[in-house]
Amino acid sequence: MHLSYAGRMKALSKSFSQVLAESHISAVAIAVLLLWTLDLGVRGLWTLVVPAADFVVNAIAIRGIPYAHTPIMWTFTVLYLLSSFLSLAAAWLLSRWVYGVGPFRSLTGYRRRLHRRNHA
Repeated sequence: MHLSYAGRMKALSKSFSQVLAESHISAVAIAVLLLWTLDLGVRGLWTLVVPAADFVVNAIAIRGIPYAHTPIMWTFTVLYLLSSFLSLAAAWLLSRWVYGVGPFRSLTGYRRRLHRRNHA
């Protein structure tokens, strides 16, 4: 079946966000960005919890105030948390651009749409 010139141009005139919405690419990208957000957020909090626990254990062990850690610990914490925020912002922007809703709602809707498909 051959499409007319107008039919071909209409098929080519889909916007990039529509093409992404019809493919798996945007849903996978949003899921990966959310996983990066979780990973970087946990790493950022972990860089606070471990030295704080070490400080408390040493303070109890020597019954005094131990040597405090260098400010490099705070630098890593800030960088991890900033990276986590940027990943979340990227997931939110991509989701709003492609699906028009937030990232969690878009992944939930995509899962429902994928579940309804009938593959022969």
